[in-house]
Amino acid sequence: MTAKIFETVFIDEAGFDAALAVLKLSRRFSPARLEAACALALRGPIRSPRYAHLRPILDTGQDKTGHTPEPEPDDGGHVRGGAYYAGGTR
Repeated sequence: MTAKIFETVFIDEAGFDAALAVLKLSRRFSPARLEAACALALRGPIRSPRYAHLRPILDTGQDKTGHTPEPEPDDGGHVRGGAYYAGGTR
């Protein structure tokens, strides 16, 4: 996991704090859970999971179930019709 962090930084020293923060999670969570959370985070759009990505996964137990909750579909909000922009009555 820490290798992914170092792949995203230009200077290795810039990844030390992020890697240590991820490793610090092993004090509170088991190594197996931490690895499962990392694998789950890497399945998504996140290229290099950090503490801020992994902590919520571990806190909510998503690493135990193996899937993340699907976001609610967006209905698009309130969209004005063509009559509004064509100079019709408002």
